[in-house]
Amino acid sequence: MSLVSLPPELRSLCRKLTATKTEQLPSLLPLLLKDIQRCSGPLSAPQDAKTGANSTEANVLVHKLRTQITTLLNGRTVEGRFVAVALVKAYIETGGWESLRTSDAWVKGLLSVLQKRDPTVTKELCVVTLTKIYVMLQSYQTLIREIATPTLPAFAQACLTILKPPSSSKAPKPSFNFVQTIFDAFSALIPLYPTTLRPFNGQLRSVTRQYLAPTSSDDAFTPSALQESSRRLVIRLHMTAAKGGGADEWTKHLNSLIKEFHVTADHVFRALHENWGSTTGYVHQTVSFDTEVTGGGDSPDQFPKWVGIQAGSERMISLLEYIGDSLCCSTKVAVTLPISALFDILTRVASISPPAPGREKTVSTQTNNAIGREEKEDLWTVFPDIQVAVLKLCQLFANRLERNYVPLAQETLDCVLRMFETGYRLPEMRANTFELVNTMLRLCGPTMSKQNVAALTLVAKTCCRDLLGHSGHIKAPKAPTPTAQNGNKTKAITQNSDLFLTSITEEKILQVTLASSHLKAAETLLAAFFSYLPQHYVVSALRSQMLKTAILCRVKDAQIASVLHPARDRSGRIPQVILPFVYRQFPHDESIEVLRFNFRPMTGSVKADFADAGDFADDEDAAMIEPEDGYAFDKPFAAPTSESQAAQDDDSRMVVDEPAPSATSTSGPSVAAPPVQPSPFLAQPTSIESEPAEELPSAHAMTTRSLKRKSSSGVEAAAATKKRVEVEKKTTTVEETVAEDDPGFASVGSLVESTLKQTVVRTETKEEAGADGDDDSDDESVHLNMELDSDEEE
Repeated sequence: MSLVSLPPELRSLCRKLTATKTEQLPSLLPLLLKDIQRCSGPLSAPQDAKTGANSTEANVLVHKLRTQITTLLNGRTVEGRFVAVALVKAYIETGGWESLRTSDAWVKGLLSVLQKRDPTVTKELCVVTLTKIYVMLQSYQTLIREIATPTLPAFAQACLTILKPPSSSKAPKPSFNFVQTIFDAFSALIPLYPTTLRPFNGQLRSVTRQYLAPTSSDDAFTPSALQESSRRLVIRLHMTAAKGGGADEWTKHLNSLIKEFHVTADHVFRALHENWGSTTGYVHQTVSFDTEVTGGGDSPDQFPKWVGIQAGSERMISLLEYIGDSLCCSTKVAVTLPISALFDILTRVASISPPAPGREKTVSTQTNNAIGREEKEDLWTVFPDIQVAVLKLCQLFANRLERNYVPLAQETLDCVLRMFETGYRLPEMRANTFELVNTMLRLCGPTMSKQNVAALTLVAKTCCRDLLGHSGHIKAPKAPTPTAQNGNKTKAITQNSDLFLTSITEEKILQVTLASSHLKAAETLLAAFFSYLPQHYVVSALRSQMLKTAILCRVKDAQIASVLHPARDRSGRIPQVILPFVYRQFPHDESIEVLRFNFRPMTGSVKADFADAGDFADDEDAAMIEPEDGYAFDKPFAAPTSESQAAQDDDSRMVVDEPAPSATSTSGPSVAAPPVQPSPFLAQPTSIESEPAEELPSAHAMTTRSLKRKSSSGVEAAAATKKRVEVEKKTTTVEETVAEDDPGFASVGSLVESTLKQTVVRTETKEEAGADGDDDSDDESVHLNMELDSDEEE
């Protein structure tokens, strides 16, 4: 290797390690790690075991660097060992296989450091480095047999000694961060080396027992990160089972957690007469009413002991989170989910109805008279937290099964709505309910009945109120003024004198602050109400409230969903079209722009028109193309009046009902009306012969109106009128053919083709009927032929 390709950081690294005192190396550690990362070329290149006179400078410097790191690792100073552990980790990650091949001596040195009385930070870094080495060795079977298999049991035993030191030892207890690091290391190594770590299965269960489901009755507080780490480790212990028994071990462990939850609930809910029955055969445990509520035990197979309603509810919540972690952690083999046992948890909690205004008598019949009032009050205090934990578990369960959760979707939704009626005052309950209802609507929303849709009214109103409150569109309620009681004024109530000042005239806005997850769940649920619910079952007042919320709070997804899933009245009209509001709020959004030029809601007919205006009109012209009885983007929402509708009906009757002039008529020559071509962007009307003339809309009458010709005599005018009627019938037949091919949603190409055919029929008829006509008719035929030729060339 030449001097040009040799990185200068390698020389600098060797020089700093030699010239700097050991006590000053920790301050240079960031620079040393950066230099090692830049030396990946020489560190990963093949090297000789020994250096000689023919060795290159790169080999000499790499060998020198390894020797210096080994000296620091086996040295007597604490600072040197700390720096050596960090350098070993960086060297292994940079060098790859070439560094792993010669890492046997470093692994033994790290194990010796782990067993010494070094500071916790050095031992923690040592655990991380060894775990990294063992994970990288997994790809090389030869190195596993030479390095990992002989040293991994010593590493596991050293970690267990740190977690549970012997009673005669004076070593302090490790910190929670160090314990979490060890648990994460075992969680990473168990899937890779299950057979090697199988003998330590029982000891790992013992050391993690106090961190799995902690309560306030424990001696110390356990962080949530440590709880998750310990649960992940115990869940993965099923991989160490012999002869492929991992699936049975996993299912057995999950069933034990579900049973422990029900046993704990028997003690916590002893103040109630539950009407719940298990579908899996669970029998309620006998509970004593003479002592304080308690549970757990001191056995290694049991969770730690707890005392009190508060501690019992914490144990139930921890068990629910433990079950959820079991569903989220991946397994090496296929496992069987106990769906009925998991669903029993939801039905048991949903069957309990907390007290609510006007329902005290119903709740009093469910309570046990043998329990004091204080315990009942404590139970209703912690019960909402249990409900929230159950909702989170159901959400995880539904996400895990995805479409396979459809058979349980409607029943789950009923249980959730039952719990929401009494707990919607809590933000946590609302946020989790919004998320779970959104998931259930995606599964069973389109198939819901009218009664099931009506049951979602409270959830929809609460969702709208949360969004309006967060956006600042809810006014604060006025403070009630004291009133006279029995003709006497109250004297004990103190009033706010600032309310009487005339300067305070504006109404205050209710300040509501929601968490980002809560706000996102509400916005997603509002869009789901439009997308997944049958809109003909949604009450018009509720839909109007949801539309108002979507517009005021600028929820784009909800507004788009309302446009794509409109609600029609009994006559087939679409009374609410908010597309102009959406375009005004998001004028530069691409999805809104595509929707604006392709979706044309038609309020006067059941069918809606979809036209691709981009091929035949500019942007400004396409925005103005609307049906006569529809809404335009530059016009306010105004329905056609009865007078204008009657005038249009009269015009439509003039074409068919006008009698032919008699031979003795003395009227002057008729003036030709301007031709009105049918719009190619609208659906073609049906046949004239199949419907009476009174029911023809004005647009159809204007489309089928023929050109009037000048005539010098009454006989010629009568003949021309009869031929015009025949031409109209032929044109309508062509229109019927186009409508039958694509009724209501005719493509633009077929509409243009029908327009050309109409022009051909009119031209040929006028050439036959107007052979003796005047110059005006000839000019008109020539003009129509020119239009036809130009259209065909295009």
